[in-house]
Amino acid sequence: MSATKVAIAGATGNLSPVVLKTLKEAGFELTVLTRSTKNSFDSDVRVAQVDFASLDSLQAALAGQDALVITLGHVGLEPHMNLINAAVAANVKRIIPSEFGSNTTNPEAAALPVFADKVAVQKRLKEIAAAPSPKTSYTLILNGPFFDWGLQVKFLINFGNPEVYDGGDRKISTTTLSGIGKAVAGVLKDLDSTRNKVVFVDNVRISQNDLLRIAGKEQVPKKEVSTADLEKEAFEELEKPNPKHMVFAFNLLNRGIFGEGYGSLFSEKDFWNDALGIPKLSEAEIAVIVSQYA
Repeated sequence: MSATKVAIAGATGNLSPVVLKTLKEAGFELTVLTRSTKNSFDSDVRVAQVDFASLDSLQAALAGQDALVITLGHVGLEPHMNLINAAVAANVKRIIPSEFGSNTTNPEAAALPVFADKVAVQKRLKEIAAAPSPKTSYTLILNGPFFDWGLQVKFLINFGNPEVYDGGDRKISTTTLSGIGKAVAGVLKDLDSTRNKVVFVDNVRISQNDLLRIAGKEQVPKKEVSTADLEKEAFEELEKPNPKHMVFAFNLLNRGIFGEGYGSLFSEKDFWNDALGIPKLSEAEIAVIVSQYA
């Protein structure tokens, strides 16, 4: 079974425009849920102005939708929960929550405070799926950090002034924005196989030192950073009266991505790449992307 009508909450962030474009090209009937109608979307995309704090507002906007894709960023837990509860009330068939990142099903990663909201959302979705005769199901899409965007903003590596975590040799799973868009479209085209499943995808498996090699930057002086030290500093920050989100969140994200034991290199037995139509990138294709930011 395939979805036809799809609502997207949060269509103006880093990932959202790519997901919107991919779903549009795949032929879905799209509705964007937004606080403001000042955002410009193509004429064939319906825009529904909503109050993310109001269940009634969200339920009305979701009436008749087959699926809800949530790509909201760091807006707190309440809007995510409101969207999920409104989708259930509106009998939306499938919810794809705002995961799109680290392996939050890994116990070590799930214990990091930076992922607390995502863990809470997973718990709520499992409760919904376990209810008698539920009409709403979910799919979690886990894709690692965004590859091209991560290079663009110097998150995965800063080629001019590189910091490498735990030696820089640990390979991680990562996916381009377009690859994530394809994953969303693939799930929505196959609601049966992906029902209440965790879907792992990546199209690049790479280390920070691999990136430096591909960019021809092996000789650039690099600073080695321990992710255990980052975690320690993050918890020290969290103990302060007014902890700085960018400090503890950045440290814990890097701990979850580059640290050992956090499941950031996905097991190939869990992959959904073939089922969802996401090919792996060759080293030549990776080099083209790296060259844009090196």
